[in-house]
Amino acid sequence: MKSENKQLLTRLLLCLLPLVLMIFVRLFKLNNEADVKVLMRLMLMTLAGCAAYLVYKKKLTAETTVTLIILGGIILRWGYTMYTGPFVRAHDIGMNNESGVGHWGYLYQIMHGHLPPSNEYQFYQPPLFYMLSAVFIRIGMFFTRASEWSGLLYLSQLLSCIASCVALIFGDMILKKLNAGGRVRVIAAMITAVYPAQILAAARINNDVLAFMFMVLALYFTLLWHKDQKLKYIIGIALSIGFGMMSKINCGLIALVTGPVMLYHFIKRIRMKNMDDIKTIIIQFAVFAIICFPLGLWYPIRNYILFDQPLNFVHILGENSVVYTGDASFVEKWLHIPFLHFIERPYTDMAVDAGVFMLLIKTGVHGEFSYDGMSNLLAWGLDYVHAALLLLVFVSVIVVMFKYKTLDKTQKYSAFWVWLLMFASYIQFNFAYPYSCTADFRYMLLWQTVSAVFIAYFMDYCKKNKASKPHRYSMYASVIITALFCGMCVMHFC
Repeated sequence: MKSENKQLLTRLLLCLLPLVLMIFVRLFKLNNEADVKVLMRLMLMTLAGCAAYLVYKKKLTAETTVTLIILGGIILRWGYTMYTGPFVRAHDIGMNNESGVGHWGYLYQIMHGHLPPSNEYQFYQPPLFYMLSAVFIRIGMFFTRASEWSGLLYLSQLLSCIASCVALIFGDMILKKLNAGGRVRVIAAMITAVYPAQILAAARINNDVLAFMFMVLALYFTLLWHKDQKLKYIIGIALSIGFGMMSKINCGLIALVTGPVMLYHFIKRIRMKNMDDIKTIIIQFAVFAIICFPLGLWYPIRNYILFDQPLNFVHILGENSVVYTGDASFVEKWLHIPFLHFIERPYTDMAVDAGVFMLLIKTGVHGEFSYDGMSNLLAWGLDYVHAALLLLVFVSVIVVMFKYKTLDKTQKYSAFWVWLLMFASYIQFNFAYPYSCTADFRYMLLWQTVSAVFIAYFMDYCKKNKASKPHRYSMYASVIITALFCGMCVMHFC
């Protein structure tokens, strides 16, 4: 246990690397895109060299491989954040003046010491991301002696970057606590480390990644509590869900994972008829409620009182919005994927594209944006490879759930429930709010993480059954798709 805690602490210290590297490149004025990309390549080449040396010495373990992959993922997140301005490939940031009601305007309100005066546009969102951003910026102003905070917006981006790194680390820690094999952990970490949607989100001034991080932490502490019902773990769950909902209200969805686990242990203790155990778990539930509910619900309740805002409120863009897709046919919205047009139109056109799954494919690797300096071959190639990877996800889920009989049930069903919950939530969201922006992959960050796990389980299953030709060929195909995807993703950003 001590060695595990030491390893976790070491990996968490790696999350400070973006801060250290940011200070370094700014001191030496190397923060332009060309210089940052050179540094990214050099660091990734160094990691590859370390891996090659350890292979040569026959000392490369799965644990070390995962650590090197996570470090590579941190470098990609830092680099992209470093060379991407706060208004570049951003979402809902709004005007950068005192009348703005987007993310910039929200941060303006917090920096001036008060909560938003309305629930207009992004002001309906809970405030934790903006509060933490303000702390980062104030610290930056202190050390740089800057008088204007708006020039330090990159520190708000850094918050998203660090949160993305923390989520990457705890995603692997969950697999480790589930006793997943080294092969599974390596494959899952590799896919998530380089996934473009994760890297794009890591540089944005919004609450997406912070909310995602708290959802991953909630799952981690839920797993710990499932194994050992200690008070400190349920406090971890409460803080994670509470702060998650204080970042973005839909983090409450994770309670549909935690709740059944709590109910299972409560019923189990009732059946054992041990009053001391029953009393202990009731006290833990009370502690959970005392911590989680005030943290998660104070801002929605405040907005309900002040603005009559429903607790599940989502800002509606209206039918006159350029991204409205409610008038698209069912076939166009849910079935049409124009694969033959990817070469001509590799990027998303939010005013034209209506197909949910086509948008999922494109935004997963490019976001809602185009890239002037990117090779067209790489752009449309990534679309096709990403489509193949998503197909592999669905094949993996079916095979793992129905064929992988020897896989531990906790590993299998816990992953499936999270995967299904996130996917169902995404589908419901797109039915309820018919806009092209609603189909953006940025709402599927947790689903992506669990999908990578299923691909890893599938490849592990095929490897164990490689004596069979179908399994062997399936393994080869999966390796090719995954390797192509990861390699092209790295080229995408550096």
